[in-house]
Amino acid sequence: MNRIALLLLALALVQSCHTSQEEKEQKQVLQNPKTVEVKYEDIPSLIEVTGFVEPDKDGIVKISPRVQGVIQSINVNVGDRVGVGEVLAVVKAPDITDIYAQKISLTAQLANAERLYKLKEELYSIGAIPKSEVMDAETNYKVLKAQLQGLEEKLKLLGGKGGISEVRSPVSGIVYQIKAHVGDSVDTSTEILSIARPSRVLISALVQDKDASKIRVGDRVEFSISTFPGKKYTGKVKYVSDVVDPETRTVKVYIAPDNVEDFRINMFFNVRIYMGKAKYAVIPESAILYKDGKFYVYVLENNKPILKEVSFIKKLEGKRVAVIGLEEGQRVITAPMLEEKP
Repeated sequence: MNRIALLLLALALVQSCHTSQEEKEQKQVLQNPKTVEVKYEDIPSLIEVTGFVEPDKDGIVKISPRVQGVIQSINVNVGDRVGVGEVLAVVKAPDITDIYAQKISLTAQLANAERLYKLKEELYSIGAIPKSEVMDAETNYKVLKAQLQGLEEKLKLLGGKGGISEVRSPVSGIVYQIKAHVGDSVDTSTEILSIARPSRVLISALVQDKDASKIRVGDRVEFSISTFPGKKYTGKVKYVSDVVDPETRTVKVYIAPDNVEDFRINMFFNVRIYMGKAKYAVIPESAILYKDGKFYVYVLENNKPILKEVSFIKKLEGKRVAVIGLEEGQRVITAPMLEEKP
């Protein structure tokens, strides 16, 4: 029993010595502290969010048929690259058959009108008929010729003959959406699909509404993606939406990239939006103490260390941090006793 008591006493003495040593070291740190002067610097104010590539609204071309009819086939899928003039869909349009029949009839009528016009010119030249008959024949010929040209232009516009109209792409790009199906009845106001131009895209970033009010058109933006490690892209804020998502409390910020060579629609990016600069106190990272969810530093006043709470803003290069709550010229202890590492 006495042996156990002696062991407990020895353990208590060791712990006491260890505690005394810690207190002594802390006292030495505070008695002979290394300090640094607080300096204010212009620090870029930024927001870090995620964003994705989507077509610029001015870069989307909506494709509609040029005739009323029924979709016979759709020849592309979402994401396909298409070129100018490529057939995207085929529409069965009965009215084209009628137009083609009219063309055949007008061609025959025009041939007869041309023969009659030439005949009357010859008769007029020998005085067999008055000039008015020649003029009537000429007018009839010109009217029929204009009608035939109109039908030919219409057939060309409609894309073919025999009741089939080909819907062709007017631009090069990527099929963005398909809004119709084979068998659907369509007319000239029906959007069958849309083509996105790869060179006309935006980065759409979701920003908390409390931060969106700080963003201005023209603010500088940097973004990166894991697909291309080490590569950074730049751009500028094009516009900020006025609509707040009621569920996420976010606002869409649209960014115009400077270079879109590597971009694909729906790619996700890490986005940094720079909102000008603000002056903050800059101190070494090692000067920061963290306890119970708050940040502190020791400020040396009259050679005495005073614990002062600060607001942490951001980490900087060179193991420095920007904070609020210190005055320029104050001296802070660079390596105080840390109670809890931030």
